[in-house]
This record gives sequence, C-alpha cells and structure tokens, in this order.
Amino acid sequence: MAKIALPGWLRTTGFALFAVGLLYFAFDGVDLQTVWTSAQEAHWGWIGLSVALGYIAILSRGQRWTYVLKHLGYSTSMWRAVHATGIGYLVNMAIPRAGEVARATALHRAEKIPVNVLIGTIVIERTIDLVMMAGLLGLAFLGASEELSALIDITQQNADGSPKEAGFPWGPIIGYLLLASALGAFLFRKRIQASPLYAKLREFLRGMLEGIKAVGQLENKWAFWAHTFFIWGCYYFMVYVCFFAMPFTFHFSPAQGLFVMMAASLGILIPVPGGVGAYHYLVAMALVVLGLPYAQGLAFATIVHAAQAFMLLSSGVIGLIGLSAKKGRTS
Repeated sequence: MAKIALPGWLRTTGFALFAVGLLYFAFDGVDLQTVWTSAQEAHWGWIGLSVALGYIAILSRGQRWTYVLKHLGYSTSMWRAVHATGIGYLVNMAIPRAGEVARATALHRAEKIPVNVLIGTIVIERTIDLVMMAGLLGLAFLGASEELSALIDITQQNADGSPKEAGFPWGPIIGYLLLASALGAFLFRKRIQASPLYAKLREFLRGMLEGIKAVGQLENKWAFWAHTFFIWGCYYFMVYVCFFAMPFTFHFSPAQGLFVMMAASLGILIPVPGGVGAYHYLVAMALVVLGLPYAQGLAFATIVHAAQAFMLLSSGVIGLIGLSAKKGRTS
C-alpha cells in the first residue's frame, strides 16, 4: 500500500487556521476599543527590557549548547550557536515543533557537525527544559493552587462570570490528540512498529534518559546548570517586568508573576504558530483570576506576546544574517 504523506503546505495551513480560530475565540465578544485604550497606557521602556531579557536568554542558551557539543568532541563559537538557535525559534513561529530541525540544520551548514549529533544535543536540552518547566509548574501549584484551579474553572465562563456556551476547548484539544493517537496506533500498529519512525521514537525516549545522565558527565556541568537556571530566570522576568509597564498590573507580586508565566507556558505548548490565540486567552484569563477585567488582561497579553514575537523574529533575522556573513568569510 502506498504511503500517504501530508503535504507540508497543508500542515502549515492547518496550524495557521487553528491559530486564527483560537485568536477569534480569545477576542470574541470583547470591546476592542477598551483593549486598545488599555494598551495605550503601556510604558514601553519596560516592554523593551522584556525584549532584551528574551534575547539575553537566547545568548545564554547558545553558550550552554557549546558545552554539550564540546563534550562530544565538536567545537563552535557561542555566536554561531546563538544564531542557529535564533533561526530555530523563527521557524517555530511558522511551523510548531519544526524549529529544532531547522536549528540543527543551520549549525550543520555552518560548522559541518553531523545533524544526528546536533539533534541529540537538542534532545538533551529539551529534556532538561521539560524538567525545569515541571519544577516551575510544581512551584506555581504549591504557591497558587487556588489560582490554577480557578483558571481551569474560569476558562469555562464568560469574562462576566456567566457560563460560556463554548469554553476554551481543553477537552476537545486533549481529546482530539488522545483519540487520534490511539486510533492511529491501533490501526497502523504493525506498520508503525516496522517503521523507522518507531525506532527513532524509541531512540528518542532512550536519548532523553541518556541526556539526563550526560549532563552529569559534562566537563562544565556547573556552568551548564548555571545557564539553565539563568535562562529560566530570564523567561520569568520577561513576563514579570511587563507588569510594571501597565498601571493596572504593577501591583502584582512575584508569586503572581510565576502564575501568569505558567499560564503563558501552557499557551505556548498548544501546537499553533507562536501560541497565537491560546497565549492571549490563557494569560488574559489568568489576570482575570487575579482580579482584572478581561479586556485589560487581553491588552496585557497582546502587548507581551507581540513583544516576544518581535524578539523571536529579530533573533531569527539576526541569525540568518550572522550565519550567512560568517559562511561567506570562511568559504
């Protein structure tokens, strides 16, 4: 039987349409003039600081990557690693989860490091990042369990507290993914087990375990962990400093900042380009839990998301220019 491959353009279009649908959901029934009026109150110096913190995190991530590569016998400059990382984030904005491959490919072309080695190092990084996210989610749950529970409840309501005819599709999103995975695994189980992808998945899971062990064997393991905590500290302060940009959010505490950051992270995890729509809605509703009107929360979410998107777009463009310039000088 011939294999049926989903065209790349169709997959990209599907992600984009899903994002548009979630964005419509986030803004449905909202007074856009109120959102715009609230957004105009922003102090852009704090937003600029948030953008700077985001790029500093990318610089740190690039430096951390060089430690893992050096352990495997390969060397590259921090800037090449940073530029490749920026390119990966840029691709992720268009095609969710494709940035890791683009990042590895970009550095491979610049340094001729084998792609499979680069993918392996990225698996190590992602494993550690998942551990960090789980830890922060645990902290947020311990410090704001009532807020997290309220966020789940309130996403099934309108901004005024009345039941929403179509609440945020937690169930459909999770149910669709589980059902599609289970059905596909059952119908094509023999083909899946015989496919290279199945073997790669097993290698990936094994690689996650090996990745955690590998970090302990790094020559610069303390520097690796220092960069890891620094990166996630930057992610936190990217959101927290934006509280000072708006007159209606400046009073929020650091603990409430962690709660909003976790809501933002959940939005980014949903497979749509740049978390569009999901990010806006979940951050806005997290701020509703903290006592803000939905329109003000949506204004905050829109400005912060736009600032982060600008940072990622800029880092990708800088990466493309930087790697091209270095390639031209060494060719």
